[in-house]
Amino acid sequence: MDNCPTCVLLDALLQSRGINKTQAAVAYSPPVRALDRAAKRKVKRGATTASRKLGKALKKVNAKARTKSGKFKKGWTQTRVMKEAHKMKRRM
Repeated sequence: MDNCPTCVLLDALLQSRGINKTQAAVAYSPPVRALDRAAKRKVKRGATTASRKLGKALKKVNAKARTKSGKFKKGWTQTRVMKEAHKMKRRM
């Protein structure tokens, strides 16, 4: 019997209430194990404030730096776009 923390805690709680060991074995049932697995799900990280600001700045700078067809205007490069976007982000 693999002892997950939830199962052990539930087993101890049932035994403390006077339920014998054989009946308290319900603590190790599949539904309890499923709940334990669900509780351990990893929390995903969201976007930071800085990355949201950089995204908005990139949209503005790209609109200024590109032509209708999507090419860079004369004098613009990806390096310049990123530099301008970082400057704009700092000022937001």
